Amino acid sequence: MKSILVFSNGEKIGDGIIKLPLLNEFKRRLPNHHLCWMTDQGETVYTSTLKSISSNYIDKFYEKVNLNYFFSNKISNKYELEKEYFDIIFDTQKSVFRTLTLKRIKHKTFISGSASGIFSDIKLDKRIRKEKKYYLEYLYDLLDLILKKEVDSNFKFPINKNVEICLKKIFSKNLNYVGIAPGAGEKNKIWPLKNYIEICRYLESKNYQIVFYLGPNEKDYEKVLKQNFQNAIFLENEELLNSFSNIEIIMTSTKFLKFAISNDSGVSHMLSTNYCPLVKLFGPKDFNKFTPKLKNLITVSSSEVNSEKIEDISVNRVISAIEDINL
Repeated sequence: MKSILVFSNGEKIGDGIIKLPLLNEFKRRLPNHHLCWMTDQGETVYTSTLKSISSNYIDKFYEKVNLNYFFSNKISNKYELEKEYFDIIFDTQKSVFRTLTLKRIKHKTFISGSASGIFSDIKLDKRIRKEKKYYLEYLYDLLDLILKKEVDSNFKFPINKNVEICLKKIFSKNLNYVGIAPGAGEKNKIWPLKNYIEICRYLESKNYQIVFYLGPNEKDYEKVLKQNFQNAIFLENEELLNSFSNIEIIMTSTKFLKFAISNDSGVSHMLSTNYCPLVKLFGPKDFNKFTPKLKNLITVSSSEVNSEKIEDISVNRVISAIEDINL
């Protein structure tokens, strides 16, 4: 079987979730290739938190190889990379030193955007070299150099069936659920809680059941939200789910939602499974650079009113986005 080596700087949870559609594209376009994943000094959640999902795509890992940049040294002191051969090496990063070291591994075809693609065996056109776009779209452009295909916009993340069985005991078939993730790791990405409360009251008036997703640093939100929405569901408090990770729970729960609303946060990546529409709120960041092209992803940005402050997004604008989902 042929083989392809994908090289990255490692993946934390957000990066790992973002790249899941890319894993799908590798397997969809190159089904007869053994997919190997390599990191330099960083770890990847594909061998830990997201292992249950990544195992559907990745066949072998070379984690924390610690590349030696000097040509007189071994490529890696951890792995015998001089003995390895890959039909394709796919370089996802742009450090020239890493790229030159990586290219020492025996291969047939080397793909890289480093240094505007001068080390790539298949040359990048000007559009790929100069156009600023969402990171995943850039990687798709590199993949097109190997085999060009339309990206599978209907891709849905693999989910844990055991979590789904438990969630069926929590969610009723007779109710319509909406997911709300009001927090974020950075304060300037948080839409005011009072606005979320107003949105949730609007949703309850439309007979929706609220499901809240709160991080460990948002416990102060929980008290306020429970006082205002006594019938809401807080999945992190459900004993049935104690044996599963929050990531698995959040991703799987999207199968039971009519739609979700979130700030630009780690939880928003977990809600971007394509099982339900997601209304994602942006403040200081350019949403075009940080948003994948998914048919079920609706972006609302403060840039619409020429502002970088997320609090300048009006409640009516979010209600309008909800109504556009055509539920």
